[in-house]
Amino acid sequence: MLRTVIPALAATVAVLGCAAPAFASDARIIVDDLDLSRPAHVAILDARIAAAAQDLCRDARRPGSRLSDRDFCRAQVRAETLRQLPNGSRTEYIQSHRQTAL
Repeated sequence: MLRTVIPALAATVAVLGCAAPAFASDARIIVDDLDLSRPAHVAILDARIAAAAQDLCRDARRPGSRLSDRDFCRAQVRAETLRQLPNGSRTEYIQSHRQTAL
């Protein structure tokens, strides 16, 4: 089996539609130690994404409101992280995710 080696990536989240603090929010999600063709490693990446999203989205608010918009923010963190994966790794991630869903 071919092991996918990807450099560590930083998911920089500029969440559209959320009021963001004056500073940029960054999270480094390490993926170079994962083989995304393996469902167990996909679960590890999902946990890392969730942990980063929890930290980044702690104070996410709808613009002009006190209402929380954490769910939207978390979805954006996940989407941005997956967007930054190389195409082959993203494909492996999606295929492994489908295997666990069956």
